[in-house]
Amino acid sequence: MKSNTSPVCSLAILQRVCTSYRLQLFERLAARPELRVRLFIGSDLPDSKVRSTPDFGALEVVTLPTRWFGVGRRVVPWHRGLAKALRSFAPDVILSEGDSHLLAFLTAARVRSEQAGRALVHWGLGGLPGEDAACFVNRLKRPLQSRADAFLVYSSFGRDVMVQVGHPPERIVVAVNVSDTQRHCAASDAWVATRSQARAALGLPERFTALSVGAMDANKRIEVLIEAVAELDPTRFGVLIVGSGERLESLRSNVRRRGLSNVHLVGGVPAPELVRYYRAADVLVLPGRGGMVISEAMAHRLPVIVHQADGTEADLVRDAETGFRLESGRAEDFRRALERLAAEPERGERMGERGRRLVDEELNMAAMVDRVLQVCRIAGEARN
Repeated sequence: MKSNTSPVCSLAILQRVCTSYRLQLFERLAARPELRVRLFIGSDLPDSKVRSTPDFGALEVVTLPTRWFGVGRRVVPWHRGLAKALRSFAPDVILSEGDSHLLAFLTAARVRSEQAGRALVHWGLGGLPGEDAACFVNRLKRPLQSRADAFLVYSSFGRDVMVQVGHPPERIVVAVNVSDTQRHCAASDAWVATRSQARAALGLPERFTALSVGAMDANKRIEVLIEAVAELDPTRFGVLIVGSGERLESLRSNVRRRGLSNVHLVGGVPAPELVRYYRAADVLVLPGRGGMVISEAMAHRLPVIVHQADGTEADLVRDAETGFRLESGRAEDFRRALERLAAEPERGERMGERGRRLVDEELNMAAMVDRVLQVCRIAGEARN
């Protein structure tokens, strides 16, 4: 960051694309008087969900032509002309997606080195639960990551992984990755229907209802949730599974084959309609990867049951306070957690209220903005 005699810091943000939930964060950053923000992105990845929102509003955006390269099971973008565009902007700080946007990060490191005082921040998960922090891949990443002056990570879990592989803790800032909780809290408060009324409007019987929201990908482990509910009394327990993706039809076939009348695979739902499903549910269940949906559900006063998601559960799902963090990801463990909440509805209500307060007052997008400003200061101090 610049000194007090020159209060405006120019911040370049490098992303593969700009999703709608990221746009909400970037707009808040751009509204800060001490920042001038410019976003650098590429074109959408064809036939995938890696795509930008159609409207960037008043945000300064540079969209660069992109080539996509397959590297193992990953697809890595190369944004042509990025170095030239960065030099033209001459940012004080570059905030770049890290491991998922490696070529852009390396380009940013090269541009950063050309001017004294310019700083680079690596932004990413830090690590995923269930993965070995000291594995070969993480050891290989470390020298590349070390080109950054500071690190912004999604969770305290990610911070711990970064420290474990050797990065200095004083240069790591946690910005818990959340959705636009302010907007979701407002949407929840504006919805006047009771839980029973919401269920009736969706054609659901009056029973304890678990909800899952997310893409129907293999890493979401939706089959584990289906297996958990399959062993429960269908007159007392049901599950709503909202989302589209490559595995949706195979999951539907599995449900039909087993005759599970209490499992409803809804498919994709427009974002404004999701509030009806949150209101109809008693709990959010996240059996596999994911994370943004946790804060969204908490804004709607739902407790959360999770095993290993994207690391943000370490900060958001405070065990036995805002939900349950399960040691095992087996179907029977999810089943027991559902039975516990169904047997103690008042406990679930208390968990939901605690989760709402957490994302309303503490872990929200305003906090993310503050953490970005903090990491920019740390990065700038490290270069000066």
